[in-house]
Formats: sequence, structure tokens, C-alpha cells
Amino acid sequence: MTVAGVTEQLVYEIGDPRAYITPDVVADFTTIKLKQAGPDRVQFWGIRGRPATEFYKVSISYTAGFKAAGTMTYGWPDAVQKARLADQILRMRLERLGLTFAAIHSEYVGANACHGDLLSGEPSPDLAEVTLRVGVRGNDASAVERFTRELAPLALNGPPVVTYPASGKPKVEEVVAYWPALIPKNEVTATVTLREA
Repeated sequence: MTVAGVTEQLVYEIGDPRAYITPDVVADFTTIKLKQAGPDRVQFWGIRGRPATEFYKVSISYTAGFKAAGTMTYGWPDAVQKARLADQILRMRLERLGLTFAAIHSEYVGANACHGDLLSGEPSPDLAEVTLRVGVRGNDASAVERFTRELAPLALNGPPVVTYPASGKPKVEEVVAYWPALIPKNEVTATVTLREA
């Protein structure tokens, strides 16, 4: 344990360091002092705080559907145009199959995946290669599974000069959503159970 390690653990979760809610107090971590007190020992002091709120912090995880993402890489010439055309063909095919999703998102890695068209501008037509990455999310696992089976045919019958990944068909994954929330303390009955091994 080091000062750097403790600092990292303190800040990874905190939104407002002046108002970190704990069960006992609302801590102000802008006043904390840390000092290495020996091997694997960190001394801390100076944390100020205010009285606790009437809420407990809870971290709720819940099932939020399914997702899958697949990629295909298109080569020169006109790599970006080919990737965009492939995306259009794929979306038309999904629509004709009657598949709907909560979200469908396409990126053109190598052209504008990080910043989109707004910051990246129109990509150069001379790019050597562009990877089309398409992901879907929805509540119907069979629809997401059907999406994964549409990529290989697109590689075989879509725009030319394409590489389909050696890993094959994408996997359908469950989406586990996270919701940090506050719950009134008077809604919770605290119990302690001691068990002997």
C-alpha cells in the first residue's frame, strides 16, 4: 500500500470530492492529508465532514438486454466509401428482416471512430484501410444473434477488398447496467447475522 495507491482508490469513485456520502458522514476529501508511514502503511488525517444524509448509497446492477459488435476491414481504393456502403447494406438487410434494436452504432476505425465527422472532417479518399465496426443492443437475444449472422454474408457479397476477422462470428453478450442511487435509510432494516464455520 502506497500513498499513490490510496490516492487512486480515493478518487476513482468520487464525483464531488467535497461531498462524498458515506453511511456515517459526508466527507470532504479536499482536506485529506496522506503520508507513507512504513512498508504497506499509509497514514491519513485531516478529513473534514458534515453530518450524514438521510440516505444510503447503493450500487444497483441489473440485466439490461444483450449486445454484439462485429468488424470488417475494407482496403484501398475508396476504403471509407466501401465501409459506408457496407454499413448501409447491413442496415437495410436488418430492416428487411424486421429486426429492431434499442441502439445500433457504426464506427469507421481509421477514419473517424474517435471524434466522428464533426471533428475529423471528411476522411481522405486515399486511406489504405478502414475498419467498419457495427454494434447493436436490444432486449431480444434472438434478434442480436441474427445480427451476428449477417456480417459474414456481407463480407462475401458486399463491397470488395474486405477482410473478415479470423475470430469469426461475434458473440452475443448480456448487458449488465449499473445504477448508483440513493435510498432513504428508513426504507432499510439493518440486520447482522453471525455464522459459525
